Amino acid sequence: MLNRIRSYATLLNLPRILTPSSSTGFLVFSPYVRFFGRRQRKKLEKFSPLSTIDIAVASFNHMLHMVPAPPIVELNKILGAIMKMKQYHVVVSLCNKLEFKGTLKPSLITISILINCYCHLGTMGFAFSLVGRILKRGFELDRTTLTTLMKGLCLKGRTSEALDLHDDSVSKGFRFGEVCYGTLINGLCKTGKTRAAIELMRKMEKFGVGSNLVIYNTVIDGLCKDGLVTDACCLCSEMVARGIFLDIFTYNSLIHGFCIVGQFQRAVKLLDEMVHGNIQPDVYTFNILVDALCKLGMVTEAQNVFALVIKRGRKPDVVSYNALMNGYCLSNNVTKAKDVFDKMVERGLTPNVISYSTLINGYCKIARMDEAMMLLTEMHQQNLVPDTITYNCLLDGLSKSGRDLYERDLVEAMRASGQPPDLITYNIMLDDYLKHQCLDKAIALFQHIIDIGISPNIRTYNILIDGLCKGGRLEAAQEIFQLLPMRGCHPNTRTYNIMINGFCKEGLLDEAEALLLKMVDDNCPPNVVSFDPILRAILQK
Repeated sequence: MLNRIRSYATLLNLPRILTPSSSTGFLVFSPYVRFFGRRQRKKLEKFSPLSTIDIAVASFNHMLHMVPAPPIVELNKILGAIMKMKQYHVVVSLCNKLEFKGTLKPSLITISILINCYCHLGTMGFAFSLVGRILKRGFELDRTTLTTLMKGLCLKGRTSEALDLHDDSVSKGFRFGEVCYGTLINGLCKTGKTRAAIELMRKMEKFGVGSNLVIYNTVIDGLCKDGLVTDACCLCSEMVARGIFLDIFTYNSLIHGFCIVGQFQRAVKLLDEMVHGNIQPDVYTFNILVDALCKLGMVTEAQNVFALVIKRGRKPDVVSYNALMNGYCLSNNVTKAKDVFDKMVERGLTPNVISYSTLINGYCKIARMDEAMMLLTEMHQQNLVPDTITYNCLLDGLSKSGRDLYERDLVEAMRASGQPPDLITYNIMLDDYLKHQCLDKAIALFQHIIDIGISPNIRTYNILIDGLCKGGRLEAAQEIFQLLPMRGCHPNTRTYNIMINGFCKEGLLDEAEALLLKMVDDNCPPNVVSFDPILRAILQK
């Protein structure tokens, strides 16, 4: 009983009864490391202000100072447990302590755990430096460590390097399993390289590694997100032929894919197939359908699906409410959107940044800027940080409603909160300067955009050219227009229409007609707006 009290006291950082120098310390302490790894630990946590991570760190520190030192395998168990809690920075800190203490030499498992943590933290330089350390100590890399490194590279979006590491390892005789290939295929799909993922699937099958449900689902999801639903369906047929049956994740991906390409009826058919196959749709399934219906302007139908979710005993989540709010905002029914927002709060859900941004955008579109600004204040009160999209909605709303863009110092507030202005922000500001005939400020802002490394798009150029034409600086507008192909930005129908209108206003009808012909030569089809200023100019002659 005394020993148990001593162990509890040590773990909870209470005054020590058992000293680290005791020769029987480890023998007494070791059973309680295991004890706290089981369900009894949960019971103790109800009475302890310390978290599981605190107990694990206290256990590690205690063992590190024991004399004689415990086997490294016992410390590895704790490090492994902390890693599974996803407290990677804590593992790095404890490994540094272990290194500094110097009484225990890290084993291959210790270093592998540390590599895993560095990979999850995205510090691949440190991870690869440890590989050198493994080799220096005479250890050989195993496929688990190599798979971990590949995963780390994929998490950083460096899939090409991960594939190079795989190919190099295979050439040296390593053979990998489903975990490794699943990691690489997931990395490829997340970076939009779905075709390369399919090629890797075929390649791994040649190595004798069969595709499992998770791998198929990953590739199918990637294809659906790219709008390649026909290819995704072919892969599903291949799955079934191999005796691998579709699950809820497969169906959700396919339903989402058909919604993306506008084939809503196919999505509904899949939902029926799903239910008849005894696969119950989850909230995510319904969220896909609600979002798709809202984007099609079928908000009443979306509301019916929403009601069905509740009827089936499932609780809509924040994403469900956000999708429905967006539907109402798209149909300019912001009052209904606000009702949905209020219901979400009533039902105990906490609105997120997207919830507020959706509602703010709705108010901005109907020029109710005071309500939009009040929601921004509410966001701050709820300790939510507005993102660039939130600020862009507000800036665009202020500009279109004729309010001063700098009325509330939004641009400065945006920078102060760590949300850098993007090209959309600068396009709004540029448009606002030109609407107020601040041409020099607009030109200076345009130059600033280029100086900070942001590439203007055709919308940026259209705003600037239109503003210059309307401000009586046709020559400057023409110069920018002529430089567009050199800057990798090709004029569109709107660009030509702006210049044609600019020429006609200055009475330069020949130049306007020449530009109309050039427009046709450049495979840019003219529209009614293209001909209108020319016809008016001819009639006024």
